[in-house]
Amino acid sequence: MTIALRTLDRLCQLLFALACALTAFIALTVTYDVASRNLGLPVIIWAVNSVEYAMLAITFLAMPWLVRTRGHVCVEVVLTFLPITLRRWWEAALHYLAAGLCFFLAYRAGLAAADAMARELYDVRAFDMPMWLLYGVMPIGFFFSALQFLAFPIQGQSFYGAPPSEKAGL
Repeated sequence: MTIALRTLDRLCQLLFALACALTAFIALTVTYDVASRNLGLPVIIWAVNSVEYAMLAITFLAMPWLVRTRGHVCVEVVLTFLPITLRRWWEAALHYLAAGLCFFLAYRAGLAAADAMARELYDVRAFDMPMWLLYGVMPIGFFFSALQFLAFPIQGQSFYGAPPSEKAGL
């Protein structure tokens, strides 16, 4: 099981690295776009659309790693006041609920991507982008996030009540 969990972590790190690369792409694209407009250089007409698509992809590619490192927003006020036995049961229930919700959303997003591919839909703006590609990052992010939520109880870790990792999200 530890090999599977390490593989899951590595895949999620890879997705996060891709999200980081897209963030660098956005920074460079926006910098060039602003500079070119102010300096009278040729502008890149695909800049705005590319940045929008990259921001969507970043959201879903980074999501599993943020779950793993506890780098997202979590409200645990109720958990702090529960007795320890009830708290452990409640934490486990929340892990499974979050995983189930992520699996459901991965399924629905996968259906949307498959439908867009079957119907050959495109987002037509500065350049044509296949809609299945836009939807395609969603099931990936939700699926691996669900697996990360399931990894906490398997490893005997608590997702709730634990401080975020020092490098949460980084």
